[in-house]
Amino acid sequence: MCAAGLALCAGLASPDSAAAQAPPGGSFNEPPVDSVADRDAEGEAIGSERSTWSVLAGTRSRRARIIFGLWALHPFEAQFPEVDSTQGFGFVAGGWFGATFINSYDLRSFIAGVERNWADGRLGVARFGVGYRAGLITGYDERLMAVAEDVPVLPFAGILGWLDIGPLALDLYYVYQAISLETSVRF
Repeated sequence: MCAAGLALCAGLASPDSAAAQAPPGGSFNEPPVDSVADRDAEGEAIGSERSTWSVLAGTRSRRARIIFGLWALHPFEAQFPEVDSTQGFGFVAGGWFGATFINSYDLRSFIAGVERNWADGRLGVARFGVGYRAGLITGYDERLMAVAEDVPVLPFAGILGWLDIGPLALDLYYVYQAISLETSVRF
């Protein structure tokens, strides 16, 4: 719950006070993002019993967007010392995501899975959070890992940090040996 909502509920602010008004943002004023800080995965208010699993599972991402820029950095692999544009695009909607891109080995990759949030917040017009992505990816071979030579579709899971300002979004994502930066437009 936002601070204005707490103040209003506690009788410290009237509905007309500045504390109770929505933050600026033009047409991108949205309902608050579901957050583990406010609700668990089933929508139960904090304060009710929560299992470790519901905390780890997070909440479904409500950040619908089109991904139009992807860059990758491999800080643990000497063969990829620079930041590479991965020439791809994708989407995120309803807690699901999918994308296609040219990976660091110059192969076409497809990726699909779920995006979940562990925590999020707001500072002025900026929204930020942390969560994860998990799913399946194609387009890699034994240069990534030995098992990829025989398995064309690999599972993955990684940590996601994000920042939204108005309709623009930046996501920083770490999985296995890569850190990716994505730019997107929210809708």
